[in-house]
Amino acid sequence: MLRVSSLSLALLLTFSAAGCDAEESLLGEFVGRTSVGAETRAVEGEAVYTVFETPAGPEFVLGLFVGDLFESDTDEYDYVLFRRVGGRPGVGAYPVTADPDHAVGATIARVDEAEDPLESVGALLTGTDGTLGLTRIDDYGFIAGTYAFTAEGIRLMPRGGRVSGEARGTFEARYVPPSTFRRLGL
Repeated sequence: MLRVSSLSLALLLTFSAAGCDAEESLLGEFVGRTSVGAETRAVEGEAVYTVFETPAGPEFVLGLFVGDLFESDTDEYDYVLFRRVGGRPGVGAYPVTADPDHAVGATIARVDEAEDPLESVGALLTGTDGTLGLTRIDDYGFIAGTYAFTAEGIRLMPRGGRVSGEARGTFEARYVPPSTFRRLGL
């Protein structure tokens, strides 16, 4: 059974009214805000999704990449990522929790020098509470919606330690083959 808090529902309705310029874009895009600790910033970039076939069955993945999709790779990345067990979901509100087996898993990641654990700088956070809302799915492979969630995680060196954050925004995502995500090495 799908449970949505009144705050999540209010955020979904607010962002639904704001919408994306889906009719003008053919590439997929997102706009939003992320907060990690005391740092809050406006973010925008490319929005894409895919469905991976895994030994346990299909897994839906939605990636919101700051800047261009290919600016994120195994060494430097800046994105908000959603994962959900199953194929592409339908229109609706999906809870974000730390247990993606029963809901949507979400990640906020902004890391430089990611290939070298001793040199890595940035933050990795896992969504703890919120909503991923899908407001439109069309026959051309585009999905549009909103997201708002809180997150907890770690700040990588030099400061280190636990950090909290949040992300919210709107998106229109285009389908890409699973190999596109695999090429990024994320």
